[in-house]
Amino acid sequence: AQEEPAWDRIDGMVMLTVGDQQELVEVDPEMGPRVYTYHGEMSFFSLKNLVSSSTLEVPQKQWKDYTSSEKKVACYMAAKQNQSLRAFANQASVEELLAKQEEAKKAEEALIKQLDERCEAERKKASISWSPVPLEAVTEKHKKKSPGMFYGLEFPWTAQMLQDFGAKWLTEAFHRAGSLESTNRVTSLKVEDTKVTGGNNAGKFLLTVRYAKERESLHTKLFAKVPFPMTKETKQDRLSSSVLKQPMDFCEINTYRLAETKLPTQTPKFYYGDISNETTNYIIITERVPFVGMGGRKKAHLKPYEVEGPYDKCKDYELRGDPKEYYSLIMEVSGRIAGADKSGRMGTKDFVLHNFPTLRAPPGDMRAWGANPTGPSGSAPQARQSQLRIGIQFFSQTAAHFFPSYAVKQEFIDKFTDTLMKFSAYMMEIECWKHEDLNYVALSHANLNVDNAYYWRDEAGKLCCGVLDWGGFGQSCLGHKLWWYFNCSEFELLKDHFEHFLKTFIDSYHESGGPKLDLQTLERMVKLTCLQNLSVMVAAVPDCLRQIPAQDWASVKDRKDWRIDDNLGDKSTLRTTLRSMDNGLRMIEEIGIDRDLQWFIDEIWVKKYHQEPKTRAMIFGED
Repeated sequence: AQEEPAWDRIDGMVMLTVGDQQELVEVDPEMGPRVYTYHGEMSFFSLKNLVSSSTLEVPQKQWKDYTSSEKKVACYMAAKQNQSLRAFANQASVEELLAKQEEAKKAEEALIKQLDERCEAERKKASISWSPVPLEAVTEKHKKKSPGMFYGLEFPWTAQMLQDFGAKWLTEAFHRAGSLESTNRVTSLKVEDTKVTGGNNAGKFLLTVRYAKERESLHTKLFAKVPFPMTKETKQDRLSSSVLKQPMDFCEINTYRLAETKLPTQTPKFYYGDISNETTNYIIITERVPFVGMGGRKKAHLKPYEVEGPYDKCKDYELRGDPKEYYSLIMEVSGRIAGADKSGRMGTKDFVLHNFPTLRAPPGDMRAWGANPTGPSGSAPQARQSQLRIGIQFFSQTAAHFFPSYAVKQEFIDKFTDTLMKFSAYMMEIECWKHEDLNYVALSHANLNVDNAYYWRDEAGKLCCGVLDWGGFGQSCLGHKLWWYFNCSEFELLKDHFEHFLKTFIDSYHESGGPKLDLQTLERMVKLTCLQNLSVMVAAVPDCLRQIPAQDWASVKDRKDWRIDDNLGDKSTLRTTLRSMDNGLRMIEEIGIDRDLQWFIDEIWVKKYHQEPKTRAMIFGED
């Protein structure tokens, strides 16, 4: 039996049976089936060519807009016309047409094979670097269209703009990115209404596309990531991402562009991404992860390889399995990524140096790292104390019911204040030490929380995952990164399994090509980074009070309150601040990371670096 063509995306040569004879018809993806005229010339058949007396309803539209049924009718009618005009036409033989079809097929297969080598082609190009953009440029130019750094096209940076740019632009974008063969094109583009929230750094939306020549490896359901708009609700988040965290978005696009096929983990297929170094606007378009829960759908039992989630930040209680299993897997995968850097899989040292963020100062150069033997190397003491007072007011009074009961006691408040002031005084010295031994420095994901991976189970029930959201991917202290994977977890999980997680990472890193790390050294790096993260969360308290005014916090009973559980303004910053701050406070009181800070002062700053400990007057800015 003759296989029925896919009429909605018919293209190239198609063999049709008309009467008792077979007729080969050539279909152009733009214009439709080719037919012969009474003069022996080629033309394109369309239903509007039919006489007005025809009983068939005649649509006056282009071939690409025909329905599947209309395309089928038109192709059969074209085949019949070619048969009837055979005597008048200088028509190629069936053998010639088949040969032409086979030649075109081989040429297209060669082009499709080139898509698999997209990363290699990109890696051969000259490296592209980011120049810092001042805040004023973002506020003044965020509405300006500008060519992208990687592919030279002006690009959209909102859902509506992408819809307006349309399928023709998307075709050109995919061609330039090397994700779509030059003989293919996007025929339609529709931005979906499904709301995508979560995360703290970008706007997100879904889109569906169709191609002239569709195939299994060409995704029609896609995901897009763009900057937050400069509105009242998200202006601060946009400036945080585009200015304070730059070049985070540049790094994400560059990672997909250069490393998609080198990463030792699954990641969504990259279709296009670009960013302007003038405006900081950007867009990233990837394969859409087929989460079973997208759009709020619920499914009690999943088949092997069905993707769980999507999960949201600071909601580990929603995980389908034991959280220990998920975090152990994150440790294993992050170890493989870091090991891939050390083994050379990600590229030569020179390639990594010129294409990914790396150390901002030479290892061990205290002056270059910003050490200050005569005063604080972090924030000015008065500014830091002001932040701490606001934070203390928040966790001990305004929102005290969200934090441990001991957080209201003066004894703890004094310990908290002394610890964070002391940490601020030694902030850059600690950063220098964390990056001094290059065994502890490698390419790694910036914040591999649970929501930045996607999970499925194989036939044996083994948990597997892929990784997404590569913003800030680069070389830095591994202990630093690991805390940013833990900071949104439940504290009880950390308290019970902290050492297990670190050992899992150490083993995976070593097995993947990295050196064998010392557990205690790595543990101290992680704990000291917790103090840095806690300082950041304390500084974010004013943003919490903007989202929920101080007088309203008494009515927010717990974490399941919609104002915490939902993503206010389509972002999870409020929930993240609460969870990370709670973890930081408890790490001080219940794990004793203030003792690790004192260890650094005594053993590293004084004994190793031969420096005098900083006085209380230096730490607190006292005269």
